[in-house]
Amino acid sequence: MLKPSNKRNAFILLNILCFLLIVFIQLSIPTGPIKHQQFKIALDKSKLLNNPYLFLIEILISIYLMAILAGLFNLVNFIIHNFKKPLFNFKKHVESFPLRQEETSQLIFFVMFLALIIYFSQWLILIFKLKVNPLGAIIFSNLAIETGVILITCKYIKSSYLDFRLNTSRALGVIKNYLMILPILVGTIFINSFILEKSGITTSINPAIELFLKIRNIPLLSLLLFQIIFLGPVAEEIFFRGFIYKLLRKKYNFLLSAVSSSFLFAMLHRSSHDVLPLLILSIGLCYIYEKNKNIASPILFHIIHNSFNASFLLLIKITT
Repeated sequence: MLKPSNKRNAFILLNILCFLLIVFIQLSIPTGPIKHQQFKIALDKSKLLNNPYLFLIEILISIYLMAILAGLFNLVNFIIHNFKKPLFNFKKHVESFPLRQEETSQLIFFVMFLALIIYFSQWLILIFKLKVNPLGAIIFSNLAIETGVILITCKYIKSSYLDFRLNTSRALGVIKNYLMILPILVGTIFINSFILEKSGITTSINPAIELFLKIRNIPLLSLLLFQIIFLGPVAEEIFFRGFIYKLLRKKYNFLLSAVSSSFLFAMLHRSSHDVLPLLILSIGLCYIYEKNKNIASPILFHIIHNSFNASFLLLIKITT
């Protein structure tokens, strides 16, 4: 029987192997199971003015503008009341973490092995030119990964440690915090675009956004909306905040743990256009998790954010 340290080392080697295989597969099929074409978004002014949903579009824009104004008010108020206080007044590290080293290595391995299976399946579809709906294949692949990540992580980390409870006062606090960070997120979008333009880096749209705007099948679109608004936030928060961030917090202070896990979070979304906004969003999610000590708070925060984005994607979809 292998010793715990030997088990850990074995899983570390398997993790490295899985990572190398995933990289090899992605390099072999850089465009994935579908061929991506140049994708542009153009609003037709006449079509927009004659759109039967114009009233709803105006309401959505008004709600978003009011949310930004409310967020600015909350942000200024927060800065005034906390001007001389440390922004991140948290301990250097957190001792409690429910997993031993070998269990941590196992969790990472099973998540990476799941991703490897999905990418390998996409590779087989391309190599053997199987007649499947490419957009549907991507959606169901994402569904499998997100569901698998939730099940695997929750198998190792007990729900009592993550804490899914969320009362009314805490939920209202999460909404207030989201409004406060919203103006910052909007600002980072422009800053990110400016940096990319000045650097000469070609911007790439988020694959999920491109998929959403391309799809025309209503059942598939509904399934994708479910993933964007609910399943994705649950999977990402359980894994990135409940596992990766807390794993780092075992040894490091809040800021280093939040920035490190957030950098990984932003990179895995594979969108140069959203790197800085995703980095700031993820740090905010870590802050909410650290402050409230339960995973339900960042999940709600993430759901609100994705719901706003999905609403605007629908707006673009019906006006282009």
